[in-house]
Amino acid sequence: MPSVVLVALGGSVIDPITAVAAASKAYAAIKFCVEHGKEAEDTFAQVAKWYGAASDVLYDEQRKSNPHPFKQLVFSKSVEQTALEALIRKKKIEKQRSEINSLIGMVYGKEALKELRQIKQEVIRERQRQVYAQQELKESILSGIVIIAGLAFLIATVIFIMTG
Repeated sequence: MPSVVLVALGGSVIDPITAVAAASKAYAAIKFCVEHGKEAEDTFAQVAKWYGAASDVLYDEQRKSNPHPFKQLVFSKSVEQTALEALIRKKKIEKQRSEINSLIGMVYGKEALKELRQIKQEVIRERQRQVYAQQELKESILSGIVIIAGLAFLIATVIFIMTG
């Protein structure tokens, strides 16, 4: 099944709205596969895509619950608004996950649910290892550059005032 995981991992972390849309599209494909008796391989390929998108949504929600101080200062949005948006996305994903588990269990049985859990763990591990680590590194570098630029500006201002 590793090739399925790689299909789900083809890309970078996307914004939560796009991730919810991708999860909803994969969810609709899963329902179609199950309702029309498609092969388990086709269904699980869609499940892997869904888990990739769902993982992005949940990761974004986790990051927003502990934002970088710079982002809090510069990109301040209403705490209530951010929390409500994250909650809505999280609940939609949880509902889809529950329905996917029910569909897979009814059509393919308990063994398929075990395989589903294994796919989920593979997708989450790979996303954390590859995509999320890269995203966090980019954010750290950007924050460092902004801090250095701010300090340089502050030092230049102090020098200008002292010499002027």
